[in-house]
Amino acid sequence: MKYHHILVAYDGSETSKKALAHAIKIVENQPICKLTVAHVLNRPPYAIASYGLVLPEGYQEKIQEYENALMQQATEQIQNLPYAKIAMLKGNPASAILDHANENACDLIVMGNRGLGAIKEWMLGSVSHHVVQQARMPVLIVK
Repeated sequence: MKYHHILVAYDGSETSKKALAHAIKIVENQPICKLTVAHVLNRPPYAIASYGLVLPEGYQEKIQEYENALMQQATEQIQNLPYAKIAMLKGNPASAILDHANENACDLIVMGNRGLGAIKEWMLGSVSHHVVQQARMPVLIVK
């Protein structure tokens, strides 16, 4: 099948690295296909009903350094692809991925499956499960 724009969800996990590698193989076989590597910044609020959480000094800077390192890894992987880019998204990961895919006419979403297990997935939910259930385009889950 030919694709025009592939969105890869990337969080630095082993399965997201596999998903990115798989998407790159697809794009290499379809030279005019666009590839977007998306990382979602999902930072929970640090205060709830006037109760605050005191963060260690330098915490925000360490998070930013980590995210920059993730994006550098992804950038190195896609640097030779002519129609590839990085997208930094914000919010709930599943919603941000779906919104970006819809707004940018992506015709395939590729993402890893962390394999939380049945009980953890039932309790916590799964980004990949939510994306598969709500997407208007094909979703490829890489294990």
